[in-house]
Amino acid sequence: MSKTNERPSRRGADMQPRAILYLRQSTFREESISLELQETAGRDHAKKHGYRVIAVEADPGISGRTWKRPAVLRVMEAIETGAADIVVLWRWSRLSRSRKDWALAVDRIETAGGRIESATEPNDITASGRFARGVMTELAAFESERIGEQWKEVHASRISKGLPSGRVPWGWQIIDKQLVAHPDQASAIRPLYDLYFAGAGGPQLAKWLEANGYLTYYGGTSWYASTVTQLLESPVHSGQIVHNGKTTAGAHDGLVSVETFNRYKALRAERIGERVVPRTYLLSGLLRCRCGAPMFGFTIQNGKRAKNPYYGYRCAIGVRNSKDHGPATIATKFVDPHVFQWLESVGVGGDPTGHGQVAIQQATTQKLIRDMVTVDTQMSRLTQQFAALVVPERAYTVAIAEMQTRYDRLQQALQEVQSRALLAPQRPHDDARNLVNAWPTASVQTKRAGFRALVSNMVVDLSAGRNLTISPRWGSPVVIAL
Repeated sequence: MSKTNERPSRRGADMQPRAILYLRQSTFREESISLELQETAGRDHAKKHGYRVIAVEADPGISGRTWKRPAVLRVMEAIETGAADIVVLWRWSRLSRSRKDWALAVDRIETAGGRIESATEPNDITASGRFARGVMTELAAFESERIGEQWKEVHASRISKGLPSGRVPWGWQIIDKQLVAHPDQASAIRPLYDLYFAGAGGPQLAKWLEANGYLTYYGGTSWYASTVTQLLESPVHSGQIVHNGKTTAGAHDGLVSVETFNRYKALRAERIGERVVPRTYLLSGLLRCRCGAPMFGFTIQNGKRAKNPYYGYRCAIGVRNSKDHGPATIATKFVDPHVFQWLESVGVGGDPTGHGQVAIQQATTQKLIRDMVTVDTQMSRLTQQFAALVVPERAYTVAIAEMQTRYDRLQQALQEVQSRALLAPQRPHDDARNLVNAWPTASVQTKRAGFRALVSNMVVDLSAGRNLTISPRWGSPVVIAL
């Protein structure tokens, strides 16, 4: 392919610069920046400068030290054939961490009449701008060498051991220094996750293992609830291992997907501290008072032969402090029917809030990502100023620590939003319809499990104008007057 700085002639509205976004997600966990974050930053940069984004090319999970990346080769071809004018990167290091490859890439692109820009780092073409870019690419090469040394240690450990550090988790065994599924235990792993997703807790999972004849790690027949839930927290089941406190891909095939494991972790965090026991009341423990405390079912018989016993829910805190708390109980007949009616409306597709909430969730995600990009850009510029001796070390240390704290908080908030999305049902209307159809013969436990999969929270406000707020996992809260 010939290289020339003569671009195909363009005229009129087509003169708008054409940009192609190149994204690369690092193989090293500490440097792994989501492709979504990179794309958002790139699109914002293109919009700001009036570029038209014609394509987005990505190399997920590929090292920047190799040039044999499909997407980057397509990007280079697009510039050299005149299909695009500008390559927009999240950072200079996304294109390459190799000094040689970076220099060759810049030469090829500029010779073809194109240019490279960073969405978060300086782009000016002055001598000082080129110097700043050179400093950043040199830092990228240095980081690549450092990461390479650490990765070699991890890789050597995985190759030599073929297993995670520490004790091999239940469900697995070592054969010829390789981690493989245990023939008598592995069959229980996937059902355990499925049962947990269906609402079972540690006690129920332990009973299931005992009923099906699975022996403990040490050959015992009795299981502890905590043992089972901790067993499921091992990333080994999803084909991953933990090395030096970091979760990375293992050399073995998992028994469940990484998505299943991540969903378990998110649901486990949501249910932590919850006591899962067989319930006789539909919403006992799932329902919460406006004070934040859980509400549990109770019955008042009014005598051994009472024909009309009272069934209700009461706040765990309000019954002990009714003077300051206010009303603390409500009859089940004022709550359960409304919940079922809501379920029916969802089953027929009558819940109009889902799509709107998805849009809100996406907007929240984008805002958090943009805020992270802003902070990261500020950190990058501050580091450049520090390297150029513009900012003193003490001021740099304080400022960079504050920025890192803010970045970590934003990242935590993003993870929480993504966890909620992970727990959202894929087909809520179908799930609700199936639960409604099975309602007449379904057990209380089955009904509760169905509600848990569809609803993240149900709150009763027993003050004046009492109401019930149902918060679906995929939609906006629904307020129902009681």
